[in-house]
Amino acid sequence: MSDATDFDLVILGGGMTGLTLGYHLTQHNAPGSADKHQSLILEPRSDYSRDKTWCYWQHEATPFDEAISHRWHRWTVSCNGHTHVSESATTPYVRVDSARFYEIGQAAIAASDCVTLRLGDSATQVLPNKHGVSVQSERETFQACRVFDTRPASIPEGILLQHFVGWEIETDTDVFDPTTVTLMDFVPGAEDIHFFYVLPMSPRHALIETTHFSARVLDETAYAAEITDYLRERFGLSDWQIKHRETGVIPMPRHAPNLSRRPNSRIVPLGLHSDTVKPSTGYCYPHAQVQARRQVAALFTEPNATAIAARSRLNRWFDAVFIGFLEQHPERAGEIFFRLFKSVPSDALTRFLGDNAKPADYFRVMLALPKGTFILQAMRHVWRA
Repeated sequence: MSDATDFDLVILGGGMTGLTLGYHLTQHNAPGSADKHQSLILEPRSDYSRDKTWCYWQHEATPFDEAISHRWHRWTVSCNGHTHVSESATTPYVRVDSARFYEIGQAAIAASDCVTLRLGDSATQVLPNKHGVSVQSERETFQACRVFDTRPASIPEGILLQHFVGWEIETDTDVFDPTTVTLMDFVPGAEDIHFFYVLPMSPRHALIETTHFSARVLDETAYAAEITDYLRERFGLSDWQIKHRETGVIPMPRHAPNLSRRPNSRIVPLGLHSDTVKPSTGYCYPHAQVQARRQVAALFTEPNATAIAARSRLNRWFDAVFIGFLEQHPERAGEIFFRLFKSVPSDALTRFLGDNAKPADYFRVMLALPKGTFILQAMRHVWRA
């Protein structure tokens, strides 16, 4: 093992969050900049390929917008035989191509003299010490002033999970409406919270996902059977070609991790298993973009900058109450989501779901929810806090 190498910052994991941090570091470390942070990103994979689908309502531009492949201005929610269509002329629902996203991040880092991306290497030990943090990788040991840890973490037992399997398919005939996303098509009488999600890229090309909110993940054959049945019953399909598969498990804790209470001030957990994800919906991409930008900016303006939270206390509180309701009343999930999309104006609701809500948006959301049930759930949350 070689002698220790010093870095101002080591980022553990070069996925979406890690590359976004790296990108913003390259911008602050522009040529001629007097204050430079030498940074290293450790990523276990040896190369990048399209592996995920990230979607969100686009309220503001990001440096990765060239990776947006599709935009929709209409989306539907269906429950108990009823369908509501929402529209927004100003706030599209967008799909990010992960392969293009990775290309943009890698290109920025490759052009930088201050950020290094090391593929095929990962941390085996991370230990704080009096000088900062010692990071031992599979190849060597580094000394860092600070570490951002975006690696996957173990999921606590007994919490609600969003788990899904998606098939990106092509058909030989026109089947899908490419103007409208099916956000949630709830399955009546399901044992847990179960819905389908349809992302139509063209009349013959779509991503179909079966999604569950529950504490137990299913086996692969169960998800496959669900998608197969849905394609046959909903679209009348008997034949299709699967071009891509993806799967995911997103934790939905009532008490999301709090960065102000992390064990060590120089090690900052970020990403899907930190506070970056919005647990009540599973959306992570827009929150990661904002958090990474603010976190890197703070490094250059505040020498002793603490961790920058992705989400406000108010947003965390709303999520906790809503997740508590889903745990207590899973049979009413479809009804509640349908009420929200039907009763709250589209732009107000998408701001709320993206943690960009204005005061009036919170008021509209509260008016749309059953008052007594959610007041009781809020009281339960206070008692359990």
